[in-house]
Amino acid sequence: MARTLTLTFMSGSRDGEVVRLETAGSPESVSIGRVAPCELVISDDIDLSRRHARIFWNGSAWMLEDLNSSNGTFIGEFQAARRLSMPTAFKDGEIFRVGLTRLRLGGAKDERVATAAAAAVEKAK
Repeated sequence: MARTLTLTFMSGSRDGEVVRLETAGSPESVSIGRVAPCELVISDDIDLSRRHARIFWNGSAWMLEDLNSSNGTFIGEFQAARRLSMPTAFKDGEIFRVGLTRLRLGGAKDERVATAAAAAVEKAK
């Protein structure tokens, strides 16, 4: 059964963008990297490895795993950030970093706010 994974960009050129990805495989997962065939491609982050990290469902929680990337995968922010050395459970709302890109598990806290912000940006163009 495919699950929908929602991630929100918290930095970079896609800051504020919410992406929804369908998981695939067993265990159900999505990969993050600089090039396809990763499900989430972030091509403008030079610190991101070609195939950097993977998020998978272990049956009861989302897990984040570094895929032997050059620059590591981190959960948390700033001084509280910890580099992953093994697959680690994380929950909705937690921020993680791959390369220079910060992402949050889950969508905008209030979808109406995200929609309003997108409309304001569009109107400003």
